[in-house]
Amino acid sequence: MKKLLLAALTAGVLRGTVCAHERAIWGLDDNVSIGYRLTDFYYVEPSNTCALAVCANALQSPYLDREFGFISGLHASASGLLFDDRVYTRLAYDRVSGHVRYQGYSQSGAAIPDGVSGAMISGYGIRLGATFPDGPVMAVPFLEYGHHAWRRLIGVGTAQAYEEDYHHDYVALGALIQVALTRTLVGSIYAAAGRTLNPSIAVASLGFSQGLGTSALIKAGASLDLWLSHRLGLYAAVRYTRFSYGQSAPQESGNLVIMEPQSNTVMADYEGGLRFVF
Repeated sequence: MKKLLLAALTAGVLRGTVCAHERAIWGLDDNVSIGYRLTDFYYVEPSNTCALAVCANALQSPYLDREFGFISGLHASASGLLFDDRVYTRLAYDRVSGHVRYQGYSQSGAAIPDGVSGAMISGYGIRLGATFPDGPVMAVPFLEYGHHAWRRLIGVGTAQAYEEDYHHDYVALGALIQVALTRTLVGSIYAAAGRTLNPSIAVASLGFSQGLGTSALIKAGASLDLWLSHRLGLYAAVRYTRFSYGQSAPQESGNLVIMEPQSNTVMADYEGGLRFVF
């Protein structure tokens, strides 16, 4: 009798622990979040690009130009579980801005070893997935569609300053894994791979507007959530994004022939903020 009672109590404790862990995960996915974001931004136009069909340009340098530095802003998101917690949804928006270092060349060909550019990057992403819970662990394969915009102000503080605007949409397939480490602590990791869609550049001051080549896109990240109450939590996250733009077609603008060379972009985002459960 004592053995049966002990087994029943043990099973009850285990069930209670699993349920508490599951509640931690469900709370994580029915919330609105807002946080501070610091973005480590790196953009480069390699010198081996066949700009204007000339494949031997800028051989004295490993790049035509590059920009790098930290910019900051905000991140906001809302997520929810629908249809008896079987469907996962998430909408996220972010916007960061600031100044980054510019190294490259002016339109006249003069080297710029230590210039400054302005950068404002914004975007949104929509995820839709299916949930597969297993005790304190939940797996979510998902489809993500989103948009990325970069407003680039080259030559900040000079008479030659001008603005370039880059845009693209993207679609990606990924997976999210959430683990309830304790009753109040949840760890998450995700990874996704996809493709950019409809990339383009516009330079209004030069009357230049062209489509760009598409590329593979990679996204990954990890986060840790600490619940302070049933309605409020803290989170910290790191996210990684990588994609490229293919070379544009050349376009005549006045007495100039303009094109946008191939480029690579890498962003690492460091984030922290609050979650409010609804």
